[in-house]
Amino acid sequence: MSRLDRLFTPTSIAIVGASDREGTYAHNTLSNLARAGYAGRLIGVHPTRQTAAGVTCVPTLADAGPVDAVVIATPADSVPDYLEEARHLGCGGAVVYAAGFAEAGRDDLARRFTEAAGDLPVIGPNGNGFVNIAARAPLWGDAARLPDHAGGVALVSESGNIGVIGLAHRQGEGLHSVASMGNAAVVSSAHMVEHLASVEGVRTVALYLEGDGVGADWCRAFAACAENDVRVVVLKVGRSARGAAVGAAHTAAIVGDHGVFTALVAEAGGVLVNQPHELLETARALSVGRRDRRGVGMLTCSGGDAAIAADLADDLGAHFADFSEATRETLAALLPPAATVANPVDHTSLIWDDTEAVAALTEAVGRDVGVGHLVYVQDEPPGLPEAAQSEWRATRAGGVLGGERAGLTTMLVSTTPGQAPPGAVAGLDNALRALALLQGLPPDPSRLRDIGSLVGSGGDGGQLTESEAKVTLAHRGVAVPRGVVAQTLDEAIKAAAGLGNNVVLKVLAPGLAHKSDVGGVVVDAFSEVEISAAAQRLLNLPSAQGVLVEERIDDGLELLVTARADGVVPTLTIGLGGLWAEALGDVVVVPLPVDLGRVKAALRHLRAWPVLAGARGGQAYDIDALCRAAVAISDVLVENNHVLVEVNPLVLTSREPVALDALIR
Repeated sequence: MSRLDRLFTPTSIAIVGASDREGTYAHNTLSNLARAGYAGRLIGVHPTRQTAAGVTCVPTLADAGPVDAVVIATPADSVPDYLEEARHLGCGGAVVYAAGFAEAGRDDLARRFTEAAGDLPVIGPNGNGFVNIAARAPLWGDAARLPDHAGGVALVSESGNIGVIGLAHRQGEGLHSVASMGNAAVVSSAHMVEHLASVEGVRTVALYLEGDGVGADWCRAFAACAENDVRVVVLKVGRSARGAAVGAAHTAAIVGDHGVFTALVAEAGGVLVNQPHELLETARALSVGRRDRRGVGMLTCSGGDAAIAADLADDLGAHFADFSEATRETLAALLPPAATVANPVDHTSLIWDDTEAVAALTEAVGRDVGVGHLVYVQDEPPGLPEAAQSEWRATRAGGVLGGERAGLTTMLVSTTPGQAPPGAVAGLDNALRALALLQGLPPDPSRLRDIGSLVGSGGDGGQLTESEAKVTLAHRGVAVPRGVVAQTLDEAIKAAAGLGNNVVLKVLAPGLAHKSDVGGVVVDAFSEVEISAAAQRLLNLPSAQGVLVEERIDDGLELLVTARADGVVPTLTIGLGGLWAEALGDVVVVPLPVDLGRVKAALRHLRAWPVLAGARGGQAYDIDALCRAAVAISDVLVENNHVLVEVNPLVLTSREPVALDALIR
């Protein structure tokens, strides 16, 4: 049993601060519950009122008793006392609307809030509350009208307004519940998702997120979703944010915290979107779709819709089925002579207002052995005369009926927002984005738990010198250039001579991440005189503890390989390195832990993969050796409790990958 069960599905509710004043959150909540037809016990709490909005009031919360849900609609300073009382009474949980806590700089009041709540589940403060459509329980501060029936989409939002938008969008059609998390002082967004994953009727969780949250909590939440086949779609703002702990590393500029969270969502089998409409409609598509590796079979009466869908599918990674010869013969017999047999199927307007004809075509497509997803595309313009409207509906009904006969649920899709028929997904892109996810492998809850187990690693020590970092990597089997640490000019000259004077010189200074920024790297000294002058200059730099004299390695492809533990989850990043790292940002990000197979699969997503694989007669590099080096770099991070292990560049030579530069914190 989840600790949120009583609060989320309350059989008794007390509204603290109950009011007759229209427009207040307390009055709105009472009105919302009345409109929704809430059937449980409802009582107001007010020291002097007998009734509010037609609901009986009692003077204290104690008079209301241990209700399942306490809605606190009073000023911020009064909230902690009510929370403490609700906890002592044994109430199921609370919703707090008031602002004026941490977001207003009142950390003292925020601490009193969490201390008073203790183990009592609380949604808020500074939020709109939550709505459980299935339970007819809108504990919601803004005026809201619920749809007649609950759908399969649970919306969890860190913005109250996105919750309001979600409830208003298409009159809430398709929603199961909405939660506005506010400051999430007690119950976080991840906690809410973990609860929703086991709630009957929830098929998809739609998330609007403003912060990263706690990685271990997200791993548990996403693992619960994976176990219950609850799909995940995320709209997360803050893509430009960087991780402060590794601000000196190249990876921070390329990936940032958003890239790390994106990688976690990918591991959870989720999909990321950029706008609220995409969030809501992609979630709708995920809730009605089924998991199946097979292709999409699509029908429409428009050649334009068919062509656009084919292009979008290619962009979004959804694949259409190739019809069998038997299916093609059946379709050829059913289609008008002017139509062409293809997928998507354009049955043309010659088959219109003919439910049976459209059903026969749809059934034929749905029975094809390669079809796992059936889609019928049709917009319904608003304001149609009744006779015309009946024609559109009769045509669309054939798509639904044909799917039933074939044993599939037809996903209805419209192309244009505002023209989506009831139950349809608005937007081909939203439908195809969801279908691409449903055609993939389901997420692995064990993998997500493994990722969560590594969250919190990373010490708070200093930075190793480059020579120390390379010794650490070499012990794990990562090749490094031959080199010598010199503390004096004579030692540097002797070391360079031992390497044939074909060397690179680097200053060794504590905490210096980018040596080139202070002129701490010399690559153009070839004679003994030049090497001597360069070494002396490096030794004279502030904080210099010596000079690293290394053999020069000129050939090879430069990559960036970084393991970091400061993000929402620990990750491995691989991409083009050297000068190309920040210029192109061609990287893949994989949550840790990793193995050879996982790294190799990730590399195929690089735009530079054809270069690595030796496309068009180019040099094919040793991918297995690269994967072994990447895994070793990750192991150094995990096993030594480091925050950052960055190799930039790791040079792929004709022999083996070599770490030319290394940074460990």
